[in-house]
Amino acid sequence: MFGFRKKPTSVAESELPLTIEVVGENLRRSFAGSQVDQIRRMLTDLLVEQRLPSRVGFTSALRGEGVSYITLASAATLAHDTGKRVCVLELNWLHPGLLSNLNPPPPVSKRDRRQAAESVSRSLPPRPGVAEVLRGQASLAETLLPTNYAGLFLLPAGSTTADQRPLLARSPELRMLLETLDAQFDYILFDIPAVLETSDTLALVALTSACALVVRHGVTPITEVKRALNDIKHVPILGVILNQAQIATPRWIHRLIPQE
Repeated sequence: MFGFRKKPTSVAESELPLTIEVVGENLRRSFAGSQVDQIRRMLTDLLVEQRLPSRVGFTSALRGEGVSYITLASAATLAHDTGKRVCVLELNWLHPGLLSNLNPPPPVSKRDRRQAAESVSRSLPPRPGVAEVLRGQASLAETLLPTNYAGLFLLPAGSTTADQRPLLARSPELRMLLETLDAQFDYILFDIPAVLETSDTLALVALTSACALVVRHGVTPITEVKRALNDIKHVPILGVILNQAQIATPRWIHRLIPQE
């Protein structure tokens, strides 16, 4: 089980932060050393036990739990530590947050945080992504964003209409795109919408080899976490990532994860 816990200052300061930058653009995000260390421990455990598949999905029970942030931080850590080729694949056409996480809003109160993030998303210029590739309106080469890590690339969701989202999530074109990405990358990290927000998530999760559920500590109701885990039980669950946790992982979280 994985949680982001605050460490003593001396330990946290010994860990170096990581930063993602999109080459040639004013898009960047830094991850604190303490957060990087928690993700590094998670990934190392999975790698040592040979349980980290090439397709890993990140989702949550509800919207706003930090899935895009955790996916980016995991990708940066994996690319930095292993030198492998990693692709962050955003499939959240409902509320895309990948690019806005690379251009974060200034600190605001919790009440206004979501509105500030949405304001940043609206201010970003539209760019082609997965949706445009699937419709044949852009090539994969045009939409992949290179970063400051040689092997790390980002593929944003792109734009589509509400009536087209279910079709794209279940399309043969998406499966073909994944096969192409499999040939180019060692790992694909999926940024997937919240489980309880859209049924498209069930179709998208089925395209992964295993999933991790992001839970915002102290915010997400236990009942919703249980519902989400039950809905995605058709794929292996790597664990629950506690985002913004201040304490050790609660026992109820441990009991929710399917045991092999």
